[in-house]
Amino acid sequence: MTNFLKQFFLIDDTPHKIAAGAALGIFLGIAPGVGVAATVVLASILRLNRLAAITAVLATNTWSLIVALPVSATVGGYLFGGNKTYLIDQFNKNYQLGYKVLLRKEILFDIVLPLAIGFVIVSGLTALFFYVVIYALIKINKK
Repeated sequence: MTNFLKQFFLIDDTPHKIAAGAALGIFLGIAPGVGVAATVVLASILRLNRLAAITAVLATNTWSLIVALPVSATVGGYLFGGNKTYLIDQFNKNYQLGYKVLLRKEILFDIVLPLAIGFVIVSGLTALFFYVVIYALIKINKK
């Protein structure tokens, strides 16, 4: 693991591109339903480091939903006047029924939208935090 981290910080690219690629991967890894393919495409379009982006999305993709869902439901519930328990319960009940149910007006605006906004905020803040940390660590390591 130590060797992997050492190699990660020795990627031959600018600190901004490495940190931004990792932040993109973290953002997309936390957001549900987005995976490696979307990360590679976006990193390529934005000219960010693809290796850092892929590493970050793989590191966050499998486990982050456990942590991110309650936090995102709390944020979304707060912004839209609901509560996290209701949002999570209703989403789980309706998710099992398929995407057509999730696109009904009352479900879309009462459940899906608050959760989606919550995920964007939580993912964005987490990615921003890790961008700053990774950027600083790379700058320190390159000195």
